[in-house]
Amino acid sequence: MHIVSILENKAVEKRLAITPEIAKKYIGLGFKLTLPNNYGAHLGFNDEDYNNLGVNLANNEKDIIDNADIIIQLGLPDDEKLSLFKENQTLVGSLNAFSNKKKLENLKTKKINCFSLELLPRITRAQSMDILSSQANLAGYKAVVEAFQVYERAIPMMMT
Repeated sequence: MHIVSILENKAVEKRLAITPEIAKKYIGLGFKLTLPNNYGAHLGFNDEDYNNLGVNLANNEKDIIDNADIIIQLGLPDDEKLSLFKENQTLVGSLNAFSNKKKLENLKTKKINCFSLELLPRITRAQSMDILSSQANLAGYKAVVEAFQVYERAIPMMMT
């Protein structure tokens, strides 16, 4: 099984779907993993970080998509990249199903499987995949740090 990720639109999304730590887990589970060159350079992850784990690096995103079984993204790729997807591939990410309904319908007609992670049920069994809570938690911590900068005095930290 071949997992890939392509570059996000950096004007909109700075995060990565696959960090070296995640890559190590996928490879440990027996998946083949391919990423574009300089995939994580903007966040300080060198190609060497990925290469040392056994990740294949490639120049051409068309070839990366063409050889993929599973494509993992944070957001829905643009129309140009979506046009490269082919039947029976699987797209996993935060696809914003309600605002991208037409694009997702087009993918459905092309027989591309889509899993929009923000629609996972928020139950105990799915807690490890709950992207909404984890991102809300990070946003809360960032708000506390920024509030401290503005008020310049101690503010109680979040507690769970």
